[in-house]
Amino acid sequence: MKQPFLLLIDGMTGAGKTTVSGLLSKEIPRLAVIGMDKVKRFISDFERWERDNGIAKDVVFEMTKKYLDYDISVIVEQPFKTYEELERYEEISKKYKIPLYKVQLFTSPEIALNRVLNRQKNLEFKISEDRIKRNIDFFEKKDKGFLVIDTSDISSEEVKSKIVDTIG
Repeated sequence: MKQPFLLLIDGMTGAGKTTVSGLLSKEIPRLAVIGMDKVKRFISDFERWERDNGIAKDVVFEMTKKYLDYDISVIVEQPFKTYEELERYEEISKKYKIPLYKVQLFTSPEIALNRVLNRQKNLEFKISEDRIKRNIDFFEKKDKGFLVIDTSDISSEEVKSKIVDTIG
């Protein structure tokens, strides 16, 4: 059995985190893909404020540890707002003695906005354009050991291949 690993995929709204994570999950066996957007759906009246976001972050963190207890590799795909959030995952990788990979995806704000608007075309409940723009504006590049990939002009398959090459 291959040693489990932890992969953090950070990035702006619309950069391709979920799409790339889905492609990786089809290629890599024994892999859990988790993140705040998935966990938020478990709370019936989730509010996008500090309290509920904090709950979702804590649940993702605990899920990560539990999957690693069972030797299952984990992708955490979500924006990481602070270095303290990243440090929690760095500590986990040390505790479990597993490799930690950090990837950050970004694109131009215009491309990100168009991607999000297109992906929610057929959804009943849409995020407002102002909210999408605000989420995009929150994004900031990190300089703490991330493989940074601009997804503006490359396919999701190419991004997936870069990540697979990185994790071996």
